[in-house]
Amino acid sequence: MILLIGMYFPITAQITFSNKSYPSAMTEAKKEKKGLFLDFYADWCEPCKIMEKEVFVLPEVGEYFDKHFICLKIDVEKPENKEIVQKYQVNALPTMLFINNKGEVLQVLNGVATPADFLHQAMIATGEALSFEQLYIKLKKDKKNLELKQEFLARAPVFISTQQGYEREKWTTRIETIFDEYLRTKTIANMANPNDFILLTMFYNKKAKIDPIFDALVSNYSLYVENVGEAKINRYLVSLFNSYIISLCREGKTEYKQELERINGDLKIIYGNIPFGKLTAFEAINLLADGYYNLFRKNTDVFFEKMNQYFEGAESVTTANNYTKPVEDLFSIYQGKIPETAYSKVIPWLEKAITFSQMSSQVRTRVLYILGDCYKETDNAIKAKQYFNQAFVTSASIEDKTMMLRLQQMIQSKLNSL
Repeated sequence: MILLIGMYFPITAQITFSNKSYPSAMTEAKKEKKGLFLDFYADWCEPCKIMEKEVFVLPEVGEYFDKHFICLKIDVEKPENKEIVQKYQVNALPTMLFINNKGEVLQVLNGVATPADFLHQAMIATGEALSFEQLYIKLKKDKKNLELKQEFLARAPVFISTQQGYEREKWTTRIETIFDEYLRTKTIANMANPNDFILLTMFYNKKAKIDPIFDALVSNYSLYVENVGEAKINRYLVSLFNSYIISLCREGKTEYKQELERINGDLKIIYGNIPFGKLTAFEAINLLADGYYNLFRKNTDVFFEKMNQYFEGAESVTTANNYTKPVEDLFSIYQGKIPETAYSKVIPWLEKAITFSQMSSQVRTRVLYILGDCYKETDNAIKAKQYFNQAFVTSASIEDKTMMLRLQQMIQSKLNSL
């Protein structure tokens, strides 16, 4: 019967964790000529549970780990594990170590890893894949190998996130140099493919005044639409251009007006596909740029005038974020205390924002909280209480319980002050 069940309902392969002690597991690893995989965890650790439920259970993961490692789970809370926790200096959870049968650490993983990265780290530990450092050494010997450079750059973000201080600065400089070389050698026209496009979005994220890379992307727009997808290339180019315009506005450079002329020129093919209600793309972006230029100069009257003109024209296609983002930026510019006259002017924007159903509980709670605060500042205690109470009720749906409690404490404090 057991055999028949196995035939029709295959048992899911996953990492098999040993019940042995660390010394016994090490002895077994030496005997079987395997490595040792240690998963340091605690019952209260949520990222540990994610790894256990979403990564350790995968068949491809279980098959590889059971073949190459003796696997051991170590509860850092148990007194009998204190010595090994100190030995390997575990100070973050989850910490996952790949160790050879001499007790030497080969690879360290902290936090949640994707299944692909988790397996790749295991393969580095077994010698079946190159570490990032080894890949760099190989690349220095084979500088013209574009495939090697592509792999190096694709792995760079995960690696750099594990570095600190001088090491992080050193590797950041190396990675930027390799990217510049790769870009110069391969050229934008030959990077119109999904893998290279990912590299562009990772390493080229700021447009300059004179920018041959951005201009080459625009010139090769149709090629990128065909090989990467219209939505992706549009989103990328619009993000680069809009960020550049905002940077000019922030710096008080009126040349942003001249730059915006490109929306009626070579960028028309991109912006022309974006709906702005009754406004043309040129009109809409100009209103937003004018608004932010004045916000950065703290000319709030003009800021509200331009933004309201934008909302009136684009109302049919706006989202909740269109209304909440300028409010957040306003509070940021004034470091949390906006001019008294501004509170009544942001209320209609926030009340419009909460009419949209697609909003997370956390964001909705924050919007309701700010609305309560705005009504409090305009001496409307009844409305203030109404929105603070709505915020408190909405906060109960926030999945992050720490954040939920923090917001509820803030809301309760506001209610007590009314």
